[in-house]
Amino acid sequence: MTYSHFVQDFEGWFKGDPEFEIHILGQSGTTDSLRDYQCAGAGAGGSYSFDQNNLDWSGSVLLFSQYQLDNYRAGHPNQNFRVIALEDDDTGCVIKFDADRFRNVLTTIQSLYPNLTGAKDTTSGLVKFVKRANALQKILRAVYSFITTQDDFIGNAMEDVVVGEFHSGANWIVKGESNKTNGWLKLEMH
Repeated sequence: MTYSHFVQDFEGWFKGDPEFEIHILGQSGTTDSLRDYQCAGAGAGGSYSFDQNNLDWSGSVLLFSQYQLDNYRAGHPNQNFRVIALEDDDTGCVIKFDADRFRNVLTTIQSLYPNLTGAKDTTSGLVKFVKRANALQKILRAVYSFITTQDDFIGNAMEDVVVGEFHSGANWIVKGESNKTNGWLKLEMH
């Protein structure tokens, strides 16, 4: 990812700066559920570390390595992955939010953009890029915590041509509850 913009900070004023994170979700085993494969954010470390404290960020952060992508494809042939954004409240790179709310958001966007709410790597000539794809898993296997505050689920990223919405410098749109646009990203393959 080389650019991200969110329409608000999704953070209460007493909690300080937002802690935006991008997660790569993919098939959990052979089920119709998703699991978190990789997090990019302030708490991720290494090439996956970025700290976005404003509505706009630019730079370069790894979301999923070629090695991880190859392993995912080997373990889950013909299964694509999802790119989601969230604002973390307590524990970096640990997803904590209501699974029913997540499922409802995915059900809504899946009904509006059938089977094109995921991502896959694509090659055209000598150029590799990330492209829209079918993503049928809808349930996140995550622990909901009643002790700590929940993370704010910002949305599921989809290629701009799927949603028909375009923003300068971006190629993926982050859709949240009620199909609301909550941000946009620039995703690239290197």
